[in-house]
Amino acid sequence: MAPSNLRKTASLLRALMHYTAPRGDNKIRVRIGAAFACLIAAKSSNMVTPLLYGAAVDLVNGDSGFAMSALMYLVGGYALARLGQQVFSEAKQYLFAKVAQRAVRGAALNAFRYLHKLSLQFHMDRQTGGMTRAIDRGAKGIEFLLTIAFFEVLPLFVEVAFVSIIMWHLFGGFYAGVTFLTVMAYVYFTIRVTEWRIRFRREMNTADEAAATRAVDSLLNYETVKYFNAEDVEAARYDAAMADYEVMAVRSRTSLSVVNIGQGTIIAFGLMAVMAMAGADIQKGGLTVGDFVAVNTYLLQLYLPLNFLGWVYRELRQALVDMERMFGLLDEEPGIADKPAAKPINIDGGELVFDNVHFAYGDRPILKGVSFTVQPGKRVAIVGPSGSGKTTISRLLFRFYDPVSGAVRLDGQDLRDVTQASVRAAIGVVPQDTVMFNSTIGYNIGYGRNGASQDDIAAASKMASIDRFIAGLPDGYDTMVGERGLKLSGGEKQRVAIARAILKKPSIFLFDEATSALDSRTEKEIQHALDTVSKSQTTLVIAHRLSTIVNADEIIVLAEGEIVERGTHRQLLSQKGLYAQMWERQSSGFQDDDLPSDIMHDKTGLQGVQL
Repeated sequence: MAPSNLRKTASLLRALMHYTAPRGDNKIRVRIGAAFACLIAAKSSNMVTPLLYGAAVDLVNGDSGFAMSALMYLVGGYALARLGQQVFSEAKQYLFAKVAQRAVRGAALNAFRYLHKLSLQFHMDRQTGGMTRAIDRGAKGIEFLLTIAFFEVLPLFVEVAFVSIIMWHLFGGFYAGVTFLTVMAYVYFTIRVTEWRIRFRREMNTADEAAATRAVDSLLNYETVKYFNAEDVEAARYDAAMADYEVMAVRSRTSLSVVNIGQGTIIAFGLMAVMAMAGADIQKGGLTVGDFVAVNTYLLQLYLPLNFLGWVYRELRQALVDMERMFGLLDEEPGIADKPAAKPINIDGGELVFDNVHFAYGDRPILKGVSFTVQPGKRVAIVGPSGSGKTTISRLLFRFYDPVSGAVRLDGQDLRDVTQASVRAAIGVVPQDTVMFNSTIGYNIGYGRNGASQDDIAAASKMASIDRFIAGLPDGYDTMVGERGLKLSGGEKQRVAIARAILKKPSIFLFDEATSALDSRTEKEIQHALDTVSKSQTTLVIAHRLSTIVNADEIIVLAEGEIVERGTHRQLLSQKGLYAQMWERQSSGFQDDDLPSDIMHDKTGLQGVQL
């Protein structure tokens, strides 16, 4: 193994030990110590059995007969030694099972938590199927490493040392030397050839992740596949990924034959050499038949686990590769991190300020010096063409990103100086694209506030005008919504999002196209509910349908990342600029009941605007 690989392996093992024997958990450490004690007891019992077996053979092979009582002692001792080996081995597994599973749980939980800490950009660049498969294999790799490697590989090398010492003492240095050299040749060959073929396993893993990602991505987009009649296309893409996996898997499996044949050859020659030496010594009168049987038993007892060692080492290396992949996720930089001295934000009123904010995705500028203020209890709306930077403003407010320059402040506190968790706890958002958990509709609404009572959930549902819909369902709040809310319509999902935000009782509301998927009547009802719950709170509305924001205290018009107009609805119409053009385009499709009565005349008062 190359020095860089050795350092990487050592680093992985140090990380693993942090989860295996955490500081302060004395119960786990006691279990580990007891498991090792059982390991030593099991191997000690194992070392006694060949000697008792050989002595029994010599006793029954004697020319002058034998005492039955002596034979019974030997046979009884042999049986007890084998039983002791089994009992102590099982006790070791029983004691260590909780240690291994606790380590798996801790490592997987840490990786899961860390993934939630990583930036939005990381999750936009990565594919969920591959990441979940990496964590799953990494967790299984930890379990394998602990339960098999620590309690099979280490005991095997201890047994090699015990057998070599016993054979040296009882049968001479040549026996011990041949046995030891055979084992070392076996281990050396196994390591070298396995290192050669590990790259085939890496390629197989990469192909496996690609196939899993294709499958997950296709199934998550089930409706899109149906819309475009693309079942055959998706099947062909998945089959192409599986074809790559097939090639890599076959290559990995066939290379295994080289390992198996080489290992079998080394063991066969070693066994032949030792048995030939024992036969020659019996002929010379230096060993008895019982000694011959004991030597053979020791060798079989040693070489059979060596066959197992070949498989263990291959899987051990793979487990390390899988762990490396999982722990590699922990090396990703979070991107947006709290400062060491960051404190929770203190909301007193809820004044929101964007102060000369510049932002870019890589080399692509998005916001160019955006400045505005939302006074406590006021409602400010942001409108503009697609790509003007409206969504980026919401992401900066939630601190998914930090500005390149400028600042975003809440009650005078720069969001970069306070904890992310406290900022997000203070904001209730209704996004344009509502993603739901594959659980009950009650759970999805209750997600807005952990520990909310059923009465709280029902009250929020009523304010979001979804209570009558839920009451009409056979299972009510226990109705399953399906993967990503597939069983609900777009409007129903958005009303769930509104109820969830209402239940959160935030200091600041952010409505991102909150009613874009609703019909006119439901939109009116929900708009009234939104006006009610956000009446005395800071509210930022990102809107496409201008009819929903005509009563805003201020409307900001964005274009190409800059504020080009600002004012009330009537002021912007009078300017006959971009906002007026957008209003004219949309007003041609408005029905009379879409608009408040006090602005009905605006619908027909702009026919002369040049678009």
